[in-house]
Amino acid sequence: MRSSLRPTVLAVAIASAVALASSGCDNTITSSEALPPLQPASLDANAGSWRMIILSGPTQFTVAAPAAETSAAYAAELAAIKQTQAHLTAAQRQSIQYWSGGGVLRWNQILRELVARFSLPPAPRPDGTYPVPDPENPFADPQFPFANPPYAARAYSYVSVAQYEALKTAWYWKYQYNRRSPARVDSGITALMPVSDLPAYPSEDAVLSGVTVEMLKVLFPAAVAEITQRAAEQRNVALWSGKAAASDIAAGLALGKAVATVLIARAGPDGMRSAVGNPGQWQALAEIRQHRWRGARFPGSARSLHRGRRCCRISARYRRGS
Repeated sequence: MRSSLRPTVLAVAIASAVALASSGCDNTITSSEALPPLQPASLDANAGSWRMIILSGPTQFTVAAPAAETSAAYAAELAAIKQTQAHLTAAQRQSIQYWSGGGVLRWNQILRELVARFSLPPAPRPDGTYPVPDPENPFADPQFPFANPPYAARAYSYVSVAQYEALKTAWYWKYQYNRRSPARVDSGITALMPVSDLPAYPSEDAVLSGVTVEMLKVLFPAAVAEITQRAAEQRNVALWSGKAAASDIAAGLALGKAVATVLIARAGPDGMRSAVGNPGQWQALAEIRQHRWRGARFPGSARSLHRGRRCCRISARYRRGS
């Protein structure tokens, strides 16, 4: 997005926010989309050879060989899973059900919620000027980012590409070592979510958790506590469900974070943070608001209220996924 277009994008966003405010709409997001347990149609055993977008190849990272399935260290990991499964709480079972819908799908839902939550521009000050979200102080009011369309589009793109690169790399190393999932190695471990013949090391759930959490912490730093909690829950579920052992998860997490480091370095100099606007652009918009949104030159409060209600109806339909 060229810098000359940013004020126009911001002006549209601010105008929408004024209409929404007049109708009493807010940015409360509730996720109610239920997903059945994901059953992959194919293992995509050759995914490790698929063309990369950013990375040079899966061997750009090294994943150490795991302990053998017959080793004492791995036997101890299996025993820990059985002990955990014997004392699962209702909350843990609910988490297993949630993440069995598919990690990529769940993270897409979480990202959409974050974009919606941070999509309202800051409210104007009493003097008509606008505070600017500050990436160096993301918890200040207004919180960073202002997830306008350019910023949101970049966020969706970077997270999706990072996940894609990380999973292809994981698939390559999975088939180098071919260590089975705990539920396939030990009959005393129950598969509480779909478990296939896909090698478990490194864990795809942990890879996805690691790469996504690092990307989202940079994109939505004010939501870091929630993002970190969600990522930890996904990794725990992989273990509780018998899908992965502790060493599968540790290797996957390290790999996912390593991939994220490359993607974050790629995103650093591309000007994405400027998509929220700078003080000069926000001041220009304040002047537009002061000179254009008054008297006969503004459509009027009744029309504003009508548009605000319409925006809320459209927003509600989007959030319900209808």
